[in-house]
Amino acid sequence: MRKFSLVIAALFLFISGVVNAQTIKVSGTVTEAGVAETMPFVSVHVKGTTTSTTTLNDGTYVINAPANGTLVFTFMGFRTLEVPVENRTVINVQMEYDAVALGEVIMVAYGTAKRESITGSIASVNTQAIERRPVSSVSGVLEGQAAGVQVNNTYGEPGSDASIRIRGFSSVNASNSPLIVVDGVPFGGNISDMNPHDIESISVLKDAASAALFGNRASNGVILIATKRGKSEKTSVRANISQGVYNRGMAEYDKLEAKDFMEVMWTGMRNQLMLSQPDKYPNALLAGAEASANLIDTYLKYNIFNKPNNALFDANGKLVSDAKILPGYTDLDWFKPMERLGYRQDYVVSGDAASEKSTYFFSLGYLDEKGYVKSSDFQRYTGRTNITVTPKSWMKAGFSLSGSHQVSNSTTGDADSHTTIKNPFYFARNIAPIYPVYLHDMATGDFILDEDGNRQYDGGFLHSRPQLLDRHAIWESELNMDKTFRNTLGSQAFVDIDFLKDFKFIVKADVSLRNTENQTYDNASIGDGKGNKGRASRTWYRYKNYTFQQQLMYNKEFGMHNLDFLLGHENYSWNRSYHNGYKTTETFQGGTELINFTEITRLTGYQDNYKLESYLSRVRYNYDNKYFGEASFRRDGSSRFHPDNRWGNFWSLGGSWTISKEPFMAPYLNTINVLKLRASYGEVGNDAGVGYYGYMALYGMQQNANLGASYKTQNEAKEIQWETSSSFGVALEGSLYDRANFTVEYFDKRSQNLLFDVNLPLSAGATSTSSAEATITKNIGSVSNRGIEFVFDVDVVRNRDLKWNVGLNLTHFKNKIVKLPEENRENGILSGTKRYVEGRGIYDFWMFKFEGVDQMTGNSLYRPDFDRFFAGDPEDGKTAIPAEYLVQIGDNYYTTHTTYAGRDWGGSAIPDLFGSISTSLKYKNFDLNVLCTYSLGGKTLDNSYRSLMAVSANPSALHKDLLKAWNGIPAGMEIDSPNRINPNGIPVINYDLSNLNDASSTRFLQDASYFVIKNVSLSYTFPKKTLKKIDLSALSVNLSVDNLATITSLKGMNPQQSYSGINNNAFVVARVFSLGVNVRL
Repeated sequence: MRKFSLVIAALFLFISGVVNAQTIKVSGTVTEAGVAETMPFVSVHVKGTTTSTTTLNDGTYVINAPANGTLVFTFMGFRTLEVPVENRTVINVQMEYDAVALGEVIMVAYGTAKRESITGSIASVNTQAIERRPVSSVSGVLEGQAAGVQVNNTYGEPGSDASIRIRGFSSVNASNSPLIVVDGVPFGGNISDMNPHDIESISVLKDAASAALFGNRASNGVILIATKRGKSEKTSVRANISQGVYNRGMAEYDKLEAKDFMEVMWTGMRNQLMLSQPDKYPNALLAGAEASANLIDTYLKYNIFNKPNNALFDANGKLVSDAKILPGYTDLDWFKPMERLGYRQDYVVSGDAASEKSTYFFSLGYLDEKGYVKSSDFQRYTGRTNITVTPKSWMKAGFSLSGSHQVSNSTTGDADSHTTIKNPFYFARNIAPIYPVYLHDMATGDFILDEDGNRQYDGGFLHSRPQLLDRHAIWESELNMDKTFRNTLGSQAFVDIDFLKDFKFIVKADVSLRNTENQTYDNASIGDGKGNKGRASRTWYRYKNYTFQQQLMYNKEFGMHNLDFLLGHENYSWNRSYHNGYKTTETFQGGTELINFTEITRLTGYQDNYKLESYLSRVRYNYDNKYFGEASFRRDGSSRFHPDNRWGNFWSLGGSWTISKEPFMAPYLNTINVLKLRASYGEVGNDAGVGYYGYMALYGMQQNANLGASYKTQNEAKEIQWETSSSFGVALEGSLYDRANFTVEYFDKRSQNLLFDVNLPLSAGATSTSSAEATITKNIGSVSNRGIEFVFDVDVVRNRDLKWNVGLNLTHFKNKIVKLPEENRENGILSGTKRYVEGRGIYDFWMFKFEGVDQMTGNSLYRPDFDRFFAGDPEDGKTAIPAEYLVQIGDNYYTTHTTYAGRDWGGSAIPDLFGSISTSLKYKNFDLNVLCTYSLGGKTLDNSYRSLMAVSANPSALHKDLLKAWNGIPAGMEIDSPNRINPNGIPVINYDLSNLNDASSTRFLQDASYFVIKNVSLSYTFPKKTLKKIDLSALSVNLSVDNLATITSLKGMNPQQSYSGINNNAFVVARVFSLGVNVRL
């Protein structure tokens, strides 16, 4: 009987355990505390499992959970809520607004962390901010989203990636681009390989403390990208459909139209005649008569007016009153046939599901963008799947596979090709407004048609066009080809094993394969290929990289203490294979395949390899979720350096204090809801300052008459080592009145051991084929970036039906070169328009100093270089400035020729202040979001504007500002007048003086300030009641405009084109209108 009782008791306990552990269906509604408004898209998951779901548009959810389990509710901006199930089938919860969301979990290096525990500087961007933007590359989404992050996203060709800088510029010679990490692994491809709809969130690690665990390449910051995973317990399928149009997002410069152009050219010829032939043309009357008679025949060649060549002008150089452009010339604006209304279509189908044992996510996408320039377009097919299984409670494994196929037709419109004739922006911007796109009968203005009745392009040879003869950017773009095919395949697998209760071991492997083929063809009829009778090339790049990681983690809570420990090891291998073939002399016109060409001009190829080995560790501790400390260490070995100097050590320390949790803050919690102080210091590295074989002696290979030859290109540099970057930061962040959030942060980021080439005696072996020099790479330089960041947002209104939030972020920093090589410390290093000098910034302009226009002569005056030249009494070791280029005004001397001019500092390309202003307005089911970016201060050298201001005997387009050029001595002006020099004047128009008056100088430095309405997005989410009738879970429509308006100090100028402050003829930003529909089944 006793045994029977024991069996019954054991059976009862077993049944009781089963009942307690049984899974039940739990449903409920999530609302916001205080306003009783339902909350869609709240994440609901069962603690300790992978089971999860999200609330629907009406805030409701359904999930299967153990009767004795715990539900965790999370949503960005609200406090995380944990609710025991306690055998309940209905659980309604209210979530409390958290201004700084200290409970929010965000990505950090090698894992995640609650925001309250962060000791470094990290900014995050969620999926809603990503999906509302019509962009092909997610890199563009970062613009304006985080303080301290500069994004140049104005290159308007479809498929292009943005350029990103984080907290300034750490290196002079190496890359300043941040490291990209996707799902915990360094990413080797282009960000545009990824579909933005596949991305769950982005974190930006801005300082060394947050990025130290990526030590080897983290000196420029790190961008962490997490892709989407399965999270809906109920199988969910979504469709995102977007249609849109492109047009040019910035207006063109104010250029002279044909009539004003003719008059300015007349003035230039008249003034040239008086200057160059004063005996023959002693006055303006005679010189003007000559210009009227021969301007067209001598210089312009084309006459598009209804008057004979010698009867166009009156005695003052104005067109006669009845002079009109012949009616056939409707094609003088070359931008019109070059541009179009582009079209954009984006389709994404995705699905996900999650259970206690597995999760999956899949996505298929197609993007087709036809840019606003006719010869530019981009197509991308993408696919991704992420699968996770939990076969045992102590084991989780996962696999992901992603791929893309991309095809792009490109235009030679980048800033590096700003003087390339086939660059359509160079051509259309600079061709004079009297030269038409098509052939015309000069006498009547009628089009000259071909035998099929079609218009013919005017290459300039029929009428001897003096500008860009035998070239035609539009014609060439139609006949030529520049097409790129890109295929990518990436896979990742991982296994997580929990053991001994508090330990976890993770093994992760990642492989990425990328193949790119570029095909070019230059026709034999006109342009670059004509001289080769047609030419074609093929360039192949094949990339392969893999990463293998092992991580051991320990996490233990004991009382009010929490300890988190990480040990890790990582291998990284990168391989690039390059092949290029180039052939000329085509057999059949228009054939683009290499078989159509008979002469091999070039056939070459090589490989590059790069390897890294890394050991890493981190320890995190917190007491009572109030005091937090973190330390990390990483040791990296890079194949770029000699084995004796291959390894570098990188580390960080950080701590934070949640002041608002202290007892003495209790009386103020209604006002100061959260207050947190954090500080950190760390050191990270950069090995990209040298090539893949930076320490080796290298030789270049050439051939002549089929015989090989080699020559030295790099001397051995065994002593070089890592560039390092140290960063200190301190920040105060918090929330006020449950409405306002703020962060104020100071950062001091300094790079050491920067790599420079220094000179050696030529006996060491020349390393250049163009100059007598021998160099070796050494670690010498240092650069600092110091600044402050301020982030603020406030809920102006927050009630049941209406929410209105306004946000602002701003950054100010100063860049300074701290140390240069000894041989360069006195005079610095001259690099184009910049001069690297200790104590100055890397983007400080060093240019000829323009003093103004001499109002007695109309000539530009420059400050002389008295270090090399003298004026007046002779000086030893100096050369006299020729009298013809010397001007004395009072006691001061000036020169009219930049050969004798001195350079001076002209300001910095780095702005005084930059950031963004944002606002979001939610009214019932409507959401309006506006993002504006701005920059104040800084300088831009506008070379495009400079070329439009130069009037010479070689015709070209001109700017309207020339109508304000000097045209005679102002009334009352005397030789000794104190205002003889006009610092803002425009010099005299004269063909022979343009190269002097319009030389590159501080005159063409423009204010780089701008204000951009970056994105306006309006969406409407349909009520759940309506959707039930058509059996849909969610439905929303979205109207978005990117780059709605750009305001700059000079119309046509793009101050965001480069960080160095140079503006050239290149693609400008595209304005994109997009209408999208998002459906969830």
